[in-house]
Amino acid sequence: MPNYGISEFSSIFVTTGTPKITKIHRIANRGEYQFFRDYYLPLRTAIKSLFIHKRHISHLYEVARKQKDNGKKVNFEKVANNFKDWQSGKNITAYTPPHGHFNYLQTSINCNPELNVIVNGSPRLVKLHFNASDRMTQERANIICYLISDVISDDDFTYSVLDLATGQEFFFNDNPDRMHHRIQDEIEVIQSHWA
Repeated sequence: MPNYGISEFSSIFVTTGTPKITKIHRIANRGEYQFFRDYYLPLRTAIKSLFIHKRHISHLYEVARKQKDNGKKVNFEKVANNFKDWQSGKNITAYTPPHGHFNYLQTSINCNPELNVIVNGSPRLVKLHFNASDRMTQERANIICYLISDVISDDDFTYSVLDLATGQEFFFNDNPDRMHHRIQDEIEVIQSHWA
């Protein structure tokens, strides 16, 4: 059964031709998820707990400084800077985010926003994106926001993707009905190439 993370599904969705098939086959043959291979895991964890545990933003820089690899330290500091800029001047309260799976045919997509925050009085579910080499676009963000909103099914939330590689925050700006059909069509294409 095809099982995707929401970011990797959005990446496959916007890819065409042979690279699309290659991505599908790579995921089909990758084995079980191993969390310790998540390059940004320490920083992702620190950001997720920042508001809930009432930590100062300097905690992110401490996590960055503890990295042994200099390249990783630089990347973590860049992400910390972008997150600091995003949260600066905002009144933010955080809660544990809801999550779930979008299921269609035999495919399951894990919809896991990292932040459930009230920003200046407005509830928001935020998916964090870290990877500069797997560029976030408005189209990908629309896919991610739609899937999370469909699974969570709560109109009180605003849904967004915060690209921590660039500091840009994306909000859904597409037609929900059209997006629903596009996602179902894409799942059918992906399943036809699943091996």
